[in-house]
Amino acid sequence: MVDESLLTAEEAAKILKISKYTLYELVKRGGIPARRIGRQLRFDRDVLQKYLRGNIEQPPLSEQITDINQRNSQDLRFVGSHDPVLELLIEFLKHSSEKINLLPSFKGSMDGLIALYRRKADIAGVHLWDDQTEEYNLPFIHYVLPGESVVVVNLVQRIQGWIFRPGNHLKINAWEDIAKKGLRFINRQKGSGTRLRLDSFLRINGISPAAIDGYQDEENTHMGIACRVANGEADAGIGVQSVANRLGLDFVPLFNERYDLICLKETSQTKLWQNIMSILTSDHFQHAVHSFAGYDTTLTGTYLMGGKDDL
Repeated sequence: MVDESLLTAEEAAKILKISKYTLYELVKRGGIPARRIGRQLRFDRDVLQKYLRGNIEQPPLSEQITDINQRNSQDLRFVGSHDPVLELLIEFLKHSSEKINLLPSFKGSMDGLIALYRRKADIAGVHLWDDQTEEYNLPFIHYVLPGESVVVVNLVQRIQGWIFRPGNHLKINAWEDIAKKGLRFINRQKGSGTRLRLDSFLRINGISPAAIDGYQDEENTHMGIACRVANGEADAGIGVQSVANRLGLDFVPLFNERYDLICLKETSQTKLWQNIMSILTSDHFQHAVHSFAGYDTTLTGTYLMGGKDDL
């Protein structure tokens, strides 16, 4: 007798807004638990919600990322910040002529750079703001990867801001509202680019984290923030506009930021990387990005460090 509370692969893929092919790949890599009933896979709805919120426990980074000698020739390891556009790129790569497998581990921007330094990743996804230089990503590359020859290419520029339920009864409109009395905040995890941007604002403006109700309550993804708000577990959080739209939540922009892909020079000389570049600069990919709210592709596919003329 099949448990009717379990979801089919089609139903699970619809909830996650991914293809069945991607769903099966996530199951195969241990990213999403599934039950096998006969020849069919079934999924628990609560588990899928935890996955959307980034709350499924995963093995240590060293165990998640396959050793280079055990990987297929078409595999590239990705470690870094999550973004819906990155998921879109993964789908495009799977269906490209080279059929590249970009194997993701969404751990945050700083972990991405560290994994790249330790040769535990081929590509890092980063959006780190440095308030001293007022620059994204490049200063942190110099800090974490000193002396390394790296290539930096823009994936997308995006808008981050307040996410809250429709109506905005607390009248949240600016950074300063984070310490407003009665606001239950939901924060991003330490080491994420969003968390670093928030902490920079607090430090510059002399606002103590202790003054923020919910500062210590963390989620690992933008979708996790949106789910907590949608479920009424928090009044507001900071995230990308696309997840707010996806869950029917209201959004007030706070800042624009640059999300870059970073790799070592030797990776940039491979055919796999060149295939990634051809997708990033294609009209089809950029048109698909424009279907999401809050994204700008003006710099998408542009070399920001280690340009192709230097390769």
